[in-house]
Amino acid sequence: MANVIEIKSMSISFRNNPTKPILQNINFLISSPTLVSIMGESGAGKSLFGFSILSKEYLYEAISEYKLFNCDGVNIQNVSNDYFAYIPQEPLSSLNPVISVLKHFELNGNLKLNKSELNVHSSKLLKEVGFPNHKEILEKYPHEMSGGMAQRVLIALALQNNPRVLIADEATSSLDAVNEKIILDLLKNISLSRGLTTILITHDLRVAITYCSKHYQIMGDTLAPLSTAEILSQNRRLGNEDDKNSFKASTSHSPSKYLVEMEKLSFSYDKGKEVLTDINFKIREKEFVGLIGLSGSGKSTITKLLMKLYEPNSGQCLFDGEDISKMKAKLYAQKVQIVFQDLYGSLNPKRKILDILSDSFLVKGQYSNTNKENLIHKNLANLGLQKDILARFPGSLSGGQRQKILILKALLVRPELIIFDEPMSSLDTKSQGEIIKIIKTLYLEENLTILLITHDYRLLQILCNRVMVLSSGTIVENGETLEVFTKPKHSETKKILEVVK
Repeated sequence: MANVIEIKSMSISFRNNPTKPILQNINFLISSPTLVSIMGESGAGKSLFGFSILSKEYLYEAISEYKLFNCDGVNIQNVSNDYFAYIPQEPLSSLNPVISVLKHFELNGNLKLNKSELNVHSSKLLKEVGFPNHKEILEKYPHEMSGGMAQRVLIALALQNNPRVLIADEATSSLDAVNEKIILDLLKNISLSRGLTTILITHDLRVAITYCSKHYQIMGDTLAPLSTAEILSQNRRLGNEDDKNSFKASTSHSPSKYLVEMEKLSFSYDKGKEVLTDINFKIREKEFVGLIGLSGSGKSTITKLLMKLYEPNSGQCLFDGEDISKMKAKLYAQKVQIVFQDLYGSLNPKRKILDILSDSFLVKGQYSNTNKENLIHKNLANLGLQKDILARFPGSLSGGQRQKILILKALLVRPELIIFDEPMSSLDTKSQGEIIKIIKTLYLEENLTILLITHDYRLLQILCNRVMVLSSGTIVENGETLEVFTKPKHSETKKILEVVK
C-alpha cells in the first residue's frame, strides 16, 4: 500500500523573506490510516505546517518548497483537492453568519445534487456526527448553535467530499471539557470507521497521549518524531511546574464595596426562549471570581451584557452602584475591559498590530508617542512577544500570539475590572504558564478586580477564591472554589469534574 502522506525535505518561509525559513528540512511519513498529533508551543508553526499541506504551496504570505511530496503514491500536484479536509479552530467564526447550515453544505459540496438529494446527503452527514435532530439543524444559522454544535457541523462539512486526510487545527480548544471529549471521541470513531488519517494539531499533551498513536513535535525550526514515553515525560515535568507555581487569589482583603452586581437579570433573543433566567450575583472590589459552565450555558451572554453589547429583558447590571445602561460608553470602557475568546473576529485583519494596540490609548488618558511606545514594548516583553510583531497583520500570527495581543490590548487601558473570556484556550502549556503569571502580577500589584470565564476548572482552582457554576442560563452553585470543587452539590458541577478527571 502506498504511503498516505510522504514529505521529504520541505521548507516553509514568508514570501517577503524567502531566504529565512520558518520551518525547514521537514520529513513526515504516514504509512497507514491513523491519528497523528502535531505539537509545539504557540507560534512554533503548527498551523503553518497544516496549511502548507492543504494549500500545496501558499499560506497567506508564506510559501512552501519541497523535494518530494506524495499522497497514495501520487505527486501532490496531481492529487485531488478533496484528498484533504480541514477543521478549523474557531467554529462559530468559521461559519458564515448569514446563511443556514444547509446552504453551507450546498456551497461546500462538489457533487452535483438536486435539492432533495442534498437534504438527504447532508442529513446523513449530520447524523454521523451525532445530531439526532439533523433536519432541524439544517435550518439553523450559526448564531443559533453552541460552540460544540458548530464544531460538529464543521466536521460534517469536512467529511462531505469524502477526504482521505482530516487536519483538525486545535479543533477543541474553545470547548468545555464535556464537549471536548465528545468531539475528540467523534473524530476518533469517524477516523476508524472511514479509514481516515486524522492529523490533530494541538498544544495539549493529554489529547495527544489519549487519542493519537503517532506523534510529531515542532522543535526549533523543524518537525521531529516523538515517542509516547517522551510525551509522558514532558507531561509529568509540566505538571510539576504547575504545582510549584500554584496560586490562589487572596481572600484576606478587608471587606470592600461591590463593584459588579447583577440583580434578577433575564435575557432572551428576539423575545424567544430565555437564555438567562433570574441571574443574581455580586463581585467585590479586588476579588478574583471564576465563572464556569458547559457550552451553551450562557457564559458568553453574561459577558456581552457586562460589556453593554446586549440589554437585559428584565433586571439590571450595576457597576460601582450605577446602572451600566446609563453610563457613557467611553467612561465605561475606562473602567471595564474584556479579553474575548474569538481570536479571529476580535482583531481587524487589515490593520497592523501596532495600530490595533494604539487604539487602547484613545480610551483613557493622554500619552505622548514615546510613552505609548514604551508601554507597548514593556508589555510585549512581559508577554514573551518580540517587537517585530508590531509591524505584522493578524493573519500572520498564530492563535497563541493573537490571544496575547488581545490580552495586551485590554491591559494597556489599566481598567478596574478585566473580564477574561477563555483567555488560555488556544495557548500551549508553557504560554498558559506565562499568562497565569501575568494575571497573578496584575491582581497582586495593580489592585484589579478579575472575572475569569473558562471551561477548565483546574485554572479556576489555581487562581480564583470564588467560583460560580452556570447551567442552562441559571447559576446553580456559587461559593468558595475549594468548597464547590471538592463537595459539588449540583449535577452540572459533578459532570464538569468527572469528565476532566
